[in-house]
Amino acid sequence: MKSLKIAVDLDGVLAETMTAWCKRANEQLGTRLKLDDLDSWASWTKLGVTKDQFYRLLDDAWDDWEHVPPTEPRIAAKVAKIGKIGRVDIVTGRSRRTVEGARNWLAHHEIAYERFVRVAGVKDKVFLDYDLYIDDAPDLMPLISQNPVKNGILYERPWNRDVPDMPRIFKVDKWAGIPRIIQGIIR
Repeated sequence: MKSLKIAVDLDGVLAETMTAWCKRANEQLGTRLKLDDLDSWASWTKLGVTKDQFYRLLDDAWDDWEHVPPTEPRIAAKVAKIGKIGRVDIVTGRSRRTVEGARNWLAHHEIAYERFVRVAGVKDKVFLDYDLYIDDAPDLMPLISQNPVKNGILYERPWNRDVPDMPRIFKVDKWAGIPRIIQGIIR
C-alpha cells in the first residue's frame, strides 16, 4: 500500500495566527477584536479593513513568530501521530516574506514534517498531489470534495463553521479526532 500523502496547513490549523492578528489589529486600528469575531473567511468585509490591510497585518504577525501560539497544547505530538500513518508536508498559502518566520515557528515547536510547500493562494493546494488535506479554509473543501481520490479534514474554526457537509470532507474541532478519521479513510 502506498504511503498516504498528507498536506497540513499552518495558519489556523497548527499556529493560532489569528490571535496574533487580532492583537496587531487592536493595537494598530484601535479595535477590540477576539478570535470568535472572525466568523467569515473574508472577515475584512465586516471589520472595515481592506483585503490588503488584512493580509499585511497577517504578515506582520509572522514577523513576531515567537508570540504566535499553537492551536492546541502538545501540537507536535499530535502531528507526529499522523506522521506514523502517512507522509506529512506543511502546505501553506502565504507571502514569501513570512516563510522564514513560519519555518522558525515549526522548528521552535518541534513539529516534524518532510517538506514545506508554499502556495500563492489557498485554492492552489488542490492542484498538488496529496491524498488528504488538513485545513481550515472553507473555500478549499468543495474543491477537494469534487475530486474522487482526495479527502479533506476541516479543522473547525469560527470562520468555517457554516461549511455544509460534503462527500469525503470530515470535520474535527480537536486534533485528537484526526487519527481516527485517517484510519477510516485508509481502510
